[in-house]
Amino acid sequence: MSVATTPVRGRRNRPRTGADGALARQQRRIYLPFITPALAIYLVLFVAPAFFGVYVSFQRWRGAGDQMKPVGLANYRRLLDDDVFKTAFVNTIQIVLACGAGIFLLAFAATVLLRRMRAKKVLRPVLFFPYIVSPIAIGVALGLLLAPDGLVNALLRAVGLDGLATNWLSPDNIFKTIMVGIVWVSAGFYVILLMAGVDQIPAYYYEESELAGANEFQKFRHVTLPMAWDVVSVAAVLWVINSIRIFEFVYAFTGTGDAPPVSSRTLTIQQFLVSTGGRNPAYELGYACAMGVVMVVLIVLLVGLLRRLMRRDAIQF
Repeated sequence: MSVATTPVRGRRNRPRTGADGALARQQRRIYLPFITPALAIYLVLFVAPAFFGVYVSFQRWRGAGDQMKPVGLANYRRLLDDDVFKTAFVNTIQIVLACGAGIFLLAFAATVLLRRMRAKKVLRPVLFFPYIVSPIAIGVALGLLLAPDGLVNALLRAVGLDGLATNWLSPDNIFKTIMVGIVWVSAGFYVILLMAGVDQIPAYYYEESELAGANEFQKFRHVTLPMAWDVVSVAAVLWVINSIRIFEFVYAFTGTGDAPPVSSRTLTIQQFLVSTGGRNPAYELGYACAMGVVMVVLIVLLVGLLRRLMRRDAIQF
């Protein structure tokens, strides 16, 4: 082994000279014209606005036509004293953790059931359907169904379950109802994502586990989960990023056309309201940019922590 690998390492680390260097320069001349326009667009439309947002977070600014006034860390100190921001921050963390747990539990259960079902190719599009429908349409529809005089309460009363009929949209219940709606809307996407990984697992692993007497839970624990771990990791990272950016569904669900109740606000909703949103926008763009910086930092920290916790050696099969 050592005799075979040592020369390979020597060739890999050998500096490129002569024909190799000329080939490398020729390759650079070929691909640079293709990537330069895309790179320029990315820098101008994504990177530059991001850095500008960080700069604005240290200013007091009401938008175009108003002169920026440097305020240092005042916007960030204000976040620490803002009770509405604290509520929005806690609500966002609840969505990340509680809704994430519900979504992945449903997704794991669905993978166990769908793997053995003959109609799984028909059921997958059905499960995915809520995810492709406009979040605004689903939010408005669910808000109407769950209204005090909506269809859900009407059906409960019709079948004699008057005790279960309640005001789902009251300040005490609305955010819990929103979280249930988020789980229902989002679960299908992660079921499809996990099933794509499960489909790559060779069938003989399951056959051998059946011969060993494993039940469905044991097969999931010892075969499905370890072999689809890379897909699970990617799905978890996507959920963290998407959950912090949830906006349309929550805003449409409240159905007020104005500022949603404080108890139902998330970071994106609050950022929208203090910048240009609502019936009477605040136009506090510096403060809103400070919230945006906090969201980016939160995403980076959570994704980094998640990647560290879920790091495992890849299983080859």
